[in-house]
Amino acid sequence: MKRKIIVILSFLFLFVFCGCNPSGLSHAKYSVESTENVVVITVEEVKDAKFLMDIMEQAKADGELTYETSNGMITSINGKANPADWSYCWMVYTSDASMANTEYGTYEYEGQILGSTVLGAEALPAADGGIYVWVYQKF
Repeated sequence: MKRKIIVILSFLFLFVFCGCNPSGLSHAKYSVESTENVVVITVEEVKDAKFLMDIMEQAKADGELTYETSNGMITSINGKANPADWSYCWMVYTSDASMANTEYGTYEYEGQILGSTVLGAEALPAADGGIYVWVYQKF
């Protein structure tokens, strides 16, 4: 009886304290392609990532991407920072038409017209098969 209690408590400990995702990071299937002014994040499978920022955090932890934020805005990607006068900045476009507005701007990627996102990376839902393109643009 004592042995059964120890086994049950051991499994409970492993389940509660180790869990499926002890790091707190999402586990999505994605790829990152980068040039100096364009970063493409293609999501194969969202899994437990809810937002684009979840996937970006995973990519950062995986060494695929670096970025900095300030007051909820992306201020630097892969070492390329927005200048203080905001004459250039990183803008994000998506293949998810329900989360894009082409009146805000478009970007062509591999023959597909992507719309400017209507939400920031922290609130933009990630979608299976989604394409998210960060473009360093002049204003």
